[in-house]
Amino acid sequence: MDRLKNIALSALLISFGQVLTAQNFNTPTELNRIDKNLNESIYISTNAGSYLTGETLLYKIFCIDNSTQSTKTQSKTAYIQLVDSNKKSVFTHKIFLKDGAGNGDFFLPTTLQSGNYKLIGYTKWMLNKDAENFFNIDLYILNPYKEASNQPLVQNENTVSSPVPVTSSFISFDLKSKNYSNRQEVSLAVKSESDDFLNGKYSLSVRKTDGFAIQNRNGFAQTKDSRKDIVAASFKDNNLILPELRGELITGKITSSSADIKNKKVALSIVDKNSELKFTKTDDQGKFVFNLEKPNPSSNIIVQVVEDDKENYSIEVDQDPSVDFSKLQFANLQFNPDFANNITDRLVSSQIENAYYNVKKDSIINLKDSLPFFGNLSSEFVLDDYTRFKTMEETITEVIKGVYFTKTKNNYSIHIFDNDPNYESTLPALVAVDGLVIEDLNEFFAYNPKNIEKVNVVKGIYYYGAKSFNGLLIYTSKEGNFDTKLTGRFITRPQLLRPEIKKEYFHPDYSTNKNERIPDYRHQLLWNPDVNLKNQKLNFYTSDVSGQFEIILEGFSESGKPVFIKELITVTDNIVN
Repeated sequence: MDRLKNIALSALLISFGQVLTAQNFNTPTELNRIDKNLNESIYISTNAGSYLTGETLLYKIFCIDNSTQSTKTQSKTAYIQLVDSNKKSVFTHKIFLKDGAGNGDFFLPTTLQSGNYKLIGYTKWMLNKDAENFFNIDLYILNPYKEASNQPLVQNENTVSSPVPVTSSFISFDLKSKNYSNRQEVSLAVKSESDDFLNGKYSLSVRKTDGFAIQNRNGFAQTKDSRKDIVAASFKDNNLILPELRGELITGKITSSSADIKNKKVALSIVDKNSELKFTKTDDQGKFVFNLEKPNPSSNIIVQVVEDDKENYSIEVDQDPSVDFSKLQFANLQFNPDFANNITDRLVSSQIENAYYNVKKDSIINLKDSLPFFGNLSSEFVLDDYTRFKTMEETITEVIKGVYFTKTKNNYSIHIFDNDPNYESTLPALVAVDGLVIEDLNEFFAYNPKNIEKVNVVKGIYYYGAKSFNGLLIYTSKEGNFDTKLTGRFITRPQLLRPEIKKEYFHPDYSTNKNERIPDYRHQLLWNPDVNLKNQKLNFYTSDVSGQFEIILEGFSESGKPVFIKELITVTDNIVN
């Protein structure tokens, strides 16, 4: 089966999808509003089929809505796991999807054993099915620093079956030449007369060929009848896992031996410069759900009960459900002689590249600044614009207009004047620092105001999630690392899987002499996981490595047509005419 058919098969194979009568559910009891006739699948594109430890696995994940054959799916997050032949997970990544696509990477450490691996992709909703139905790619990882595995590295070349690249008549590469010298710019374009293909979502990889080939690259050889069985597989209704329709879901439960657990307020804080604060309420079983619409990689998370009698409750946050890999079948990987001959070259090259890592770093794509949850409603006080005071009491009195505090028997309270001077609500004000709800105001008033960067004040009754407040007093510290000493069963700091950080991958520019003296032993000349065929320059430079390189564009057109086009170029010490 050729590679294009493989992609098309994967888009139809796993019959998962998401149709909701209403997407804005807040509690687990609203699961009865979810239509279980799902129709969603995953496809993964990688930069290679074999790796040495010390190299980087690069991938792009596509989520396909099989009912429309497009990447505009309901799920907003996807998950990637690398699994070894012992069915043990090497890593798990959480990827936020933008229009049904996302990407990530993983540096392969020297602790890994040589052998067969699988890269597996799924959405959280797919966890209601069995793991062997998930999309997966068979990979081989070789650790040259450890004793070789029993897997033969060289087999009869005649037995090798490589995926056959298919060049569509609707889309193709446009190369000025197929022969280049070291450190020469390659002028690359993609031609298509169809906006459907030009507006698609693709990954673009340029990498030295490694002599590696496998049977059935994506591991899907099921027959049509077996795919029907997958569709008919039953759900485990008692443990139905929520779909992530609007972003990342964080769920949990509160318990109490003496108090009612229904309709209790719970807050989630991501304490960071890029902070996040959410409120929700529990259902009649004490369960709660938070939805994070934006990716936030910070792991400094605090979840707490925000009730006057919070000491009566215990809170627990759910961990991501484990995946049963016991039924996974690993492919019989095959290699041709070029693979063995290429190992030493790749090993030396990766060691040199890693030695120059600090001058060839990938760039972190910072999250775009977005409005806080209170929008543009606040008055902002940047404290460096005012005289700095030694105490929080003086700072509030002298700087923060419209806010005052009272102190009764060594206990503080904070009040915010309403927009109507003749009205004052009995509701408390919300006080938060770096996204953390301040439950103990005594602790807050003991905090050094010199650590505060700014204060935002919102007047009037404010409804946020399951809570209402008489105004907001939002502090941001200089470091974004405020910590509370509050302890108890009602507050927890869960260790949760966080979304992967977006990157812009390094590639040198030899149009100047800036990198002239730095060795360049890249086997991966280009990795662009988010190709824009209309507005993006795709040119790249070759490295000091000579040989044959493959250019692969892989993904889906705007309407969901699978695309896989491949071209070979040769790099030599001198230009070949």
